[in-house]
Amino acid sequence: MNHILRLQTENKELKNQLDSISQELRDFKAYLQTSPKFNGTEQGERKDWIATTDVINRLQEINNLVFSDK
Repeated sequence: MNHILRLQTENKELKNQLDSISQELRDFKAYLQTSPKFNGTEQGERKDWIATTDVINRLQEINNLVFSDK
């Protein structure tokens, strides 16, 4: 394969990866804005919020998209 075709292929793969990452970030932002977990529920004098493990898991999913093995 010549150099230009190789670069075009790599460019397309990177664009697809970026599109996947962008979609995951949009989905996560929507989740943060609409999830009842982030609205909190009154528990006396405090609110009950989302577990940090939920956020860590979503960030790991995004990290996996960025640094996935090929």
